[in-house]
Amino acid sequence: MPSTQRQLYDVRGLDDPAKYDQLTELEPDMWWDRNGPHGGLHLVNDLRVPYFERAIDGYAGKRILDVGCGGGIFAEALASAGAHVTGIDASPRSIESARRHAAAQGLGIEYEVAEAETFEAPDRFDSVFAVDVLEHVANINLTLDTCARLLKAGGIFGFLTHNQTRQAFDALVWEGEYQKHIIAKGTHDFHKFITPDDLDERLRARGLGVVELQGLWFDMDSGVFEFVADTTVTYLGYAVAVADADADADSSGHEPGLLTS
Repeated sequence: MPSTQRQLYDVRGLDDPAKYDQLTELEPDMWWDRNGPHGGLHLVNDLRVPYFERAIDGYAGKRILDVGCGGGIFAEALASAGAHVTGIDASPRSIESARRHAAAQGLGIEYEVAEAETFEAPDRFDSVFAVDVLEHVANINLTLDTCARLLKAGGIFGFLTHNQTRQAFDALVWEGEYQKHIIAKGTHDFHKFITPDDLDERLRARGLGVVELQGLWFDMDSGVFEFVADTTVTYLGYAVAVADADADADSSGHEPGLLTS
């Protein structure tokens, strides 16, 4: 469990890239400090990495785009499993931290300072991930446009984000930021939280059929993440890029349709 003796970080009033620039400037290795404000991302990796590995039938040899990669916590796990990873983030300081850490680990991850809404790549990816980022982007529609455009037909789009409910606000903002100080004040903007139904509708409009949806719960007292049936606070899942947005299934055999497990 992360230490209860915490420095009180405050990034209120800044746009999202500036928030992470400021935090990384304060402590250059903050992304990799398990007791810092990003410590929860290391804990949730224990669940999200194997979850998405199952969804895409293994990382090895796959070309993967990590949208909003931050300091590279998720990207490094994929690269260590044999994926060819490109990570993008709008925070230059975060990308500097990610490059430095990946080099120290001997990982050849391609990092680029870029906004999710406008990023371009010469080739499409086998999988695109937007984990812990959809609630931080400036324009979710343009971000999802990018994700869909850069994904191969039959490819997997993986996501992890927060529901727009009072319970999510209480857990992540009030308790996480203002009471227990596990997260820097100002990290989250509740208006950017998105319900599963809303996300499902936006994905379908872009030819991405949601296959599975799973709830996540973080016990802030024990420091443990676990899968739950309830998607009220945090949820993750994946969708398949189909050639026709109205298609009922893609050639891989995944059946698009909002499922919970």
